[in-house]
Amino acid sequence: MKARFYLFSVIFLILLACGEDAAIKRGKEFLRMGDTSAAIRQFESVIKQNPSDAEAHYQLGLAYEGLKDTSQATDAFTNAQRLAPQRPEITLALGRLHWHTGNRDLAIPQFQNLLNASLKKEIYLQLAALTGDAYHVRRLRTEGSDDYEQTFTEKGNMMTFTAKYTDDYSPAVSPDGKWLAFASNRLQNAELYLMDLKTRALRQLTHTDELDEYMPAFSPDGKELAFVTERTRGGMMLPPVQASGSDPSSAAIYLMDIDGRNQRPLIDIDGAQRAPVFSPDGQSVAFESKAPTGGNESAPGDVDNNDTLEIYIIRTDGTNKTQLTHNDVDDGHPTWAPDGKRIAFTSMVGDIYQIAIVSASGGEAKQLTFSDASHYQPTFSPDGKRIIYISNAHNHYTLWMMDANGRNKTQLTNHVGAHFEPSLSQDGKTLVFSSDRSDHMRIYLMNLAQPVQEVELKTRLADL
Repeated sequence: MKARFYLFSVIFLILLACGEDAAIKRGKEFLRMGDTSAAIRQFESVIKQNPSDAEAHYQLGLAYEGLKDTSQATDAFTNAQRLAPQRPEITLALGRLHWHTGNRDLAIPQFQNLLNASLKKEIYLQLAALTGDAYHVRRLRTEGSDDYEQTFTEKGNMMTFTAKYTDDYSPAVSPDGKWLAFASNRLQNAELYLMDLKTRALRQLTHTDELDEYMPAFSPDGKELAFVTERTRGGMMLPPVQASGSDPSSAAIYLMDIDGRNQRPLIDIDGAQRAPVFSPDGQSVAFESKAPTGGNESAPGDVDNNDTLEIYIIRTDGTNKTQLTHNDVDDGHPTWAPDGKRIAFTSMVGDIYQIAIVSASGGEAKQLTFSDASHYQPTFSPDGKRIIYISNAHNHYTLWMMDANGRNKTQLTNHVGAHFEPSLSQDGKTLVFSSDRSDHMRIYLMNLAQPVQEVELKTRLADL
């Protein structure tokens, strides 16, 4: 009888534990899908049944953190840390909350405690990204020797050099990793340039004083570039933040050889077409388009959505234009998955931009991100397993990475300045992006094979 009772008790406890795990799993799914209120109710229910459940307190803290309820989040994380002081992700969460609310004197001791422990790589990288860059970053010198002017100090005894132009942006790496195409307004309008990444030799590809060219994209064989052209804005930089940027009344997509020759329009219609990207087989180009009111007739199957950006696909010979999205909100900045079967893009949900994904053959799109922060400019990793994107969480445009299904979001940068337009090398080791972290917009290289080392991170925290 005692043995039978003992066996029943064990089974009951196992079932109870499984039930708790299932309840937390449901709450985490609510949280992932953006239903924060349901998640909070779920975690509070678990805590009511088992007040010593550290995971429930931790997840509750994440939910309140998402709502920017600092007081409730702090209480939940503190309870979780008291119950499970050995869990580094809880310590990181509490430090992160203090960090984002400006309480660095409270945050840094939490971070230093983490560095005194043996950390998993993902926790270490999150800590590095929270306080600067997760991987080593260096500026790519895209200017030539003729792009400088000499200046002197007031005393006249020290000479410095300052760039005459303002911004370089819209970087794109060639498939073989040898070339970088980018836009620059050093001539008071945006022109495209091509740089040899080994020799730093620079070549100007476009020469149009009255036009701006930007958003270059390499073909898979590296022989052609697609790009955007529109009437000049007088030296204004044109990096995108809303879907793929500001909203010109007219912008066209062109193709050209990698040496700048053979420039021709990809599509000859009125309106604004931007953000071109080649399909992996090089036979098609996906892009965003906003047709003008009363403009040209739509292609078969298109929806007359004159007031919003939509995603289209067209053959590189200009035929078979197909509308991929049919929404009453902006959909922009498409990117192909390496298998050519899916396209990720930026889509407005309410008043916020989120990352979504859709089959390249059409159909219903699936939302990948759910938060009160806007997300932009997705780009797939070469293996298709991850998506790098821009987020304005905490009111800063920073680089992030997530699994292709929208899970496991990881911050890559939290440096001073805004970060835009990520482009990955074919081997997945080099992330190129534009940033104004050095005052003007410049091109930077992040080495994804070289994470910030512990000694450097300790020095960074000591300096802070």
